[in-house]
Amino acid sequence: MNVKKIIVVGGGTSGLISALMLQKRFPDKKVTIIRSTKIGIAGVGESSTEHWAEFLRFIDVPILSPILKANATIKSGVYFENWAEEDFMHSIQNHMVETDGDYFQVYGHLISNKRSCRELQGYGIWENKVALTHFNNVNNSPFNQFHFDTFKLNEWLSDLCRQRRIEIVNDDLHSVKIEDGIVKSIICERGEYESDFFIDATGFKKLLAHKALKSEWVSYADRFPVNSAIAFATDESEEYNLYTKSTARDYGWSWTIPTQTKTGNGYVFSDKYINADQAKREMEEAYGQELQVREFKFNPGRLEHVWTANVFAVGLAQSFVEPLEATSIGSVIQSIGCFMHHLPSWNDEQCNKDIANIFDNISDYVQAHYLTKKENTPFWKEVKDNMILSDTLKENLAKWKHRLPLAGDIKCNWGMFFAANYIPLLYGLKFFDIKSIGIEYSQYNPVNNIDLKLKHHNDGTFWVSHKKMIKLLTDGIYYHFDEN
Repeated sequence: MNVKKIIVVGGGTSGLISALMLQKRFPDKKVTIIRSTKIGIAGVGESSTEHWAEFLRFIDVPILSPILKANATIKSGVYFENWAEEDFMHSIQNHMVETDGDYFQVYGHLISNKRSCRELQGYGIWENKVALTHFNNVNNSPFNQFHFDTFKLNEWLSDLCRQRRIEIVNDDLHSVKIEDGIVKSIICERGEYESDFFIDATGFKKLLAHKALKSEWVSYADRFPVNSAIAFATDESEEYNLYTKSTARDYGWSWTIPTQTKTGNGYVFSDKYINADQAKREMEEAYGQELQVREFKFNPGRLEHVWTANVFAVGLAQSFVEPLEATSIGSVIQSIGCFMHHLPSWNDEQCNKDIANIFDNISDYVQAHYLTKKENTPFWKEVKDNMILSDTLKENLAKWKHRLPLAGDIKCNWGMFFAANYIPLLYGLKFFDIKSIGIEYSQYNPVNNIDLKLKHHNDGTFWVSHKKMIKLLTDGIYYHFDEN
């Protein structure tokens, strides 16, 4: 099928990212966004993964632009509070993942010597400090993740679309016209819009791929212990954390996301044990203030076929696990990357397989977080005793109990998480048999100067607080950059 026109239905983060990537990859095709005038934005902060930097590079935008355009702060990982006896972090730095073949020798050294979880990350992250030398080349910054003001992010991405001649039409979908099994047009309140291809970015409503073309929803609810959330904003923090903070609570976990003007927060929980009002009270007690919250419910899972006929679903219209590890934006970027690879040959069958693998890759990694030994409430006791693990995760865990994950253990086209991601997580959860890890490490001709190398990496530079660095950048004092 010769696709000349693509309509993206939905103007949230997923739709805007999709339009920008498609316009960049296929400049000869006309890309249009139809977005609702009635669906609002939660506005409680949004977090990205390192795939965000790949997206910006792909569309030729400087990596640090979100700091100026979306009230963003820098993110270097996820900090896990109260998930285990010792707090830990999922954060990957290049100097920590040096390999001997497929073996992560730095992690092997630190873990076999029973070092603290803090030592599995570089200097500065735990202290919320950044090095000025990291900004000497703003287009090659080592920082590739951010916390966004959701409203500002939407405004900025919308402006980028308009600058790149992507038309944005404000209209509300009323019905879908299907002829010969394909979507011929969408009928909205103000007009009818025909296209060769449609991107379904309609969020949890799933209006095209699921409701119109009947692609089935494959539920993963039996694998995840949470299915509800409340979200709320609080004042700007005195210092910006360099991480998303995830705190284990009585019936789930809460998030904290700092931006330049306010802090986004939420509590993800199981409605089997508490309702939204009870969750709100638990958070008000923890925060010591009255909170205005928005409630969300979700059914973890994915569409059986994300590419159906001439519709490809992205974002919440395609799949959702839960907010842990902030996979939503990254999965959109990876999914559109996969779709763009297969569109010229119209290889929908392989594309659907690849997208299913992306979701399972995310699902396994998020599931692994719940291998905590916590059992202080009925919720956590059920998680510990009864959580159903996927076959692939069970197979990997059986290997990893007595050896570190190897770089070749996980292979997934357009996947988001790989062996290195599991190591600081599983070490933080006290999963590994450390004696076995030590025996394994001893067979790799241990490098005696690893500690010296790590110390050298943290020396010889000027460090400032995260918040001060953001101010230096936004005031144009330290570095000036422009996306044009």
